Amino acid sequence: MTNAQLASIQWGVFLSVVFLAPQLLFRQLTFRGATITVYASMLFAATFLPMQTVAPRQSVQLVPFQWIADTFRDGQIAFDQMTLNVLLFVPLGAMLMFWGRRTIGQAALIGYGVSLLIEGSQLLWANRIFDVDDLITNTTGTALGWLGALTAVKVYARVKTAAVPQRELAGVR
Repeated sequence: MTNAQLASIQWGVFLSVVFLAPQLLFRQLTFRGATITVYASMLFAATFLPMQTVAPRQSVQLVPFQWIADTFRDGQIAFDQMTLNVLLFVPLGAMLMFWGRRTIGQAALIGYGVSLLIEGSQLLWANRIFDVDDLITNTTGTALGWLGALTAVKVYARVKTAAVPQRELAGVR
């Protein structure tokens, strides 16, 4: 993990505490609210912090799956970056499945929209690169999160059903 990634995690934890404290203080903290607050703080920190002081040599990358060539050129770091992009959006997909009651298509579209908003904002505000691969991996992460949440719900339902003892019908022998 790079120093920038560690700094982003530290910023995310700091922002989470800053935004959770008032909710806790005013007794408005719920599990859903805390989950959304922590996720939004970590997402913001991972995509915008730490701020880049030097503008990148390239500001837009529009070649799909360029990360594969970058992996061969730069080594493991490009692959790790794409993997982290997927993982960063898995919680969004899970939240949309659990709480948003969205279909997988709707969840993927929302993940794409959030990713597009982030990529556009990074380009304008944070001296980062607008990368079409990020749109692809973030949308994929949202869909995978939705599928993982659906799988968890179905497994839980099966386990719960199997754990309930079968009752005998009254009066039937």
